[in-house]
Amino acid sequence: MVILNYDQYSEIQQFIHKFKGLSIDCNRELVKKFPQHSPEMLGSILSREVQHRLKQSHGKVSARGEDLLADYNRKVKSTGELNILLRMSVSLRIPPLSLCRIILLRKYSDKTRPEISDMIKNPDLIPDSVLGANVSYCLYNENMEGPITDTIRRCIGEEYEVKLKKMARDLGMVFYDEGDLRRTGYDKTPDLKLAIPCMYKGRVVNWIESKASFGDMDSHLKYVRDQLMSYGNRFGSGIVIYWFGYLDMIADCAENGDYVTVVDRFPGPDEFEFLKFNIPETCNDILDGVS
Repeated sequence: MVILNYDQYSEIQQFIHKFKGLSIDCNRELVKKFPQHSPEMLGSILSREVQHRLKQSHGKVSARGEDLLADYNRKVKSTGELNILLRMSVSLRIPPLSLCRIILLRKYSDKTRPEISDMIKNPDLIPDSVLGANVSYCLYNENMEGPITDTIRRCIGEEYEVKLKKMARDLGMVFYDEGDLRRTGYDKTPDLKLAIPCMYKGRVVNWIESKASFGDMDSHLKYVRDQLMSYGNRFGSGIVIYWFGYLDMIADCAENGDYVTVVDRFPGPDEFEFLKFNIPETCNDILDGVS
């Protein structure tokens, strides 16, 4: 089981809040500190905490953009080091690539945001070679955002969707996936919409949603508001799987209503109840049924 109570979750949060250093190093220390929990779960919790911290501080840090650029320029002139932006991001407690974006937007104010994003993806596009090297240093020491991290997250999400479909097929479930539903005109779609509903712990399952992340209260309530409730209104009750675990209190929160059941794994065959059909095996069986 990968379900955390509030005290366990708070302990992990406090470790993250007190850690002074790069997120990539914090992730490594989390695994050492909490070996009883999976690295995937710890990494997911860290990602949420860093995103939350960034939302709180980004406006204030961005407003200091001119001063930060001037500070960077002074340090470059005095040292010429290639990890200046990386060390500045640690002191500011924001992800390195967020700082890179702020610096680039100030230095190249004539560039559009898409052009700045291209510079971050490919630092060789940055006219200032030393700044480009600094951005490269941040790019390869970042595990919370950026093109590399986005690609990894997308691959992990797709991996667990494939895993979900395989497990459903192995259980004999017949379903429509997101592609099937979108072709029929639906906009918001679960990962699986069962063609024939089944039962799980006394509740009807019409759909299954896969989340390759840890389910904390804030993210779960956002999913309920933006996705899961619309599935419930349209298709009836269903299941959301948080593959990397969840905070125990989200399973019973009022916002789930009668539509959302929270689990941390794909239920086993003995936990589902399927409709049973008496299908005649031969033509004689059909004729006997008619007579």
